[in-house]
Amino acid sequence: MGEVTRIADQNVQIVRRIYDAMDLRTPGSVNRVSEPLEQWKSLIDPDIEWCDPREFPGLAEPVFGYEGIVAYAAKIAEALDDYRMTPEQFIDAGDRQVLVFSREGGRGKGSGADVQTHATAHLWTLRDGLAIRMQSYWEREDALKAVGLEQ
Repeated sequence: MGEVTRIADQNVQIVRRIYDAMDLRTPGSVNRVSEPLEQWKSLIDPDIEWCDPREFPGLAEPVFGYEGIVAYAAKIAEALDDYRMTPEQFIDAGDRQVLVFSREGGRGKGSGADVQTHATAHLWTLRDGLAIRMQSYWEREDALKAVGLEQ
């Protein structure tokens, strides 16, 4: 196995471990996102840049570091009850990037209306075994274009 393939495999495994640590598959777990902070420290750079889709003006500005991730999760918890995010596919996108197809949904906090589960994508960039950036995409096609893998 070549060095590049080995590093790509390691990067995919690191991103899988991040999702396992966050455990956002369980409705309401976004309220406890700070609990796995110790696990994150071995997976996520302390200065990570975390970017949500531009389609969500209140969340579109990037946040930084562990505190930024926790603040971001708090905003999600303010808007949605029973928020959940389930990763479906992990793709080595080359150039130290891992693309994750996921499904996200929940219930509106005030209305109680179900928010339809939506197919989304997250693009992770890694350096030296740590995630340094996460860009979320509301549309998977936009994520595929960002890494040059349009269908």
